[in-house]
Amino acid sequence: MPTSNDDATLRAVKHPYPTLLVDTLILLVSIAILLLISSVSLGGGGGYVNVESPEGSFRYSLATDREVVAHGPLGETHIIIESGSAKIIDSPCPTKTCVHQGAISTASGWIACLPNQILLTIVSSANGEAEVDDVAN
Repeated sequence: MPTSNDDATLRAVKHPYPTLLVDTLILLVSIAILLLISSVSLGGGGGYVNVESPEGSFRYSLATDREVVAHGPLGETHIIIESGSAKIIDSPCPTKTCVHQGAISTASGWIACLPNQILLTIVSSANGEAEVDDVAN
């Protein structure tokens, strides 16, 4: 003979759509929150580009468009900063791999010219107020 617990179980299984709808909404909200958090933490165009060379480490704001020349053992590496991103446009290295890497704009991005000992990294500030050296020729 069926009990009241069996009736409750039968009703829960009989109408799976409300729980499926709620589960789908929870999943979509979770994905939206993760995307928001990752876009804030990786941030494109905020902060600065750090250029490391044998001469030292220099920071340039991503908010200001400019061309920067970094000096390495092989010669001059030309870096362009525009529209919140940075890229190497010319380098004396033999393979030009650094030039073909393209632009970087997020905190996880980097470009290295190993033969000329130049490294570009993007650093985003958590509060949007990074201290920038802005050393340029």
